[in-house]
Amino acid sequence: MKMVSAAKLRRAQNRLIQARPYAERVEGLLRSVATLAGSHPFFATREPATKAEFLILTSDRGLCGGFNGNLLRRIENFLQESGTTTPEVRVRLIGKKGRDFFKAHHREPLAVETGIYEKFTFAQAAEKTEAILHDYREGRFDHFYLVYNRFKSAISQEIRIDRILPIEPQKSDHYLPEYLYEPDRDLLIDSLVKKGLAALLYRAVLESTAAEFGARMAAMESATNNCTDMIYRLTLQLNRARQAAITRELMDIVNGAEALK
Repeated sequence: MKMVSAAKLRRAQNRLIQARPYAERVEGLLRSVATLAGSHPFFATREPATKAEFLILTSDRGLCGGFNGNLLRRIENFLQESGTTTPEVRVRLIGKKGRDFFKAHHREPLAVETGIYEKFTFAQAAEKTEAILHDYREGRFDHFYLVYNRFKSAISQEIRIDRILPIEPQKSDHYLPEYLYEPDRDLLIDSLVKKGLAALLYRAVLESTAAEFGARMAAMESATNNCTDMIYRLTLQLNRARQAAITRELMDIVNGAEALK
């Protein structure tokens, strides 16, 4: 399993490296546009924010250490804290482990999807983004969060809880350029937001996939090392017990021979 995960990690990491620069530049562009065009519905903060929705990415399979457990415990605490200020909280899940966790905690998710990581494409991300933006326009939630494990290395992941709607303005003391919009400002911003959020969602899935393979590879290596150590300790214990039994038998034979003299 370690070798299989290592091979899959290499492929997932290559896809992630290709997607990261574009997603980071698009995210910066969205924040900069939000600073200059704050009146647009996707940029304006709704007050008071009474409804929030979370999209949580977990794995479909286990044997990957604390990859799922750490994220789910963190988001459960975050949801409890958010419940004090945001009365209505809805959860969308991707992955069987998230489904099982929330089922055990008696929290009914809004939607659950499984088996999408191996074949997830940018077109699927764009389709999901379209549905998210439609619900946001309809007022079904005021804030939308993306929750996932960010890939740092094969042995390290970072839990991210990113608010992607409404888009936060860029906080910078540097000069921001003024934009000219052609042909229509709102139409152009709508198109930019759709593509930008689709890129962020696509990157999050790639991040979670690579982080899962890295966590599983590390967990399987640790399990192999633990098994090797256990076999060594048990073999040593067995040899000592066998040597003690042989010694007792020899002592019985010697004592019996002495008694016959």
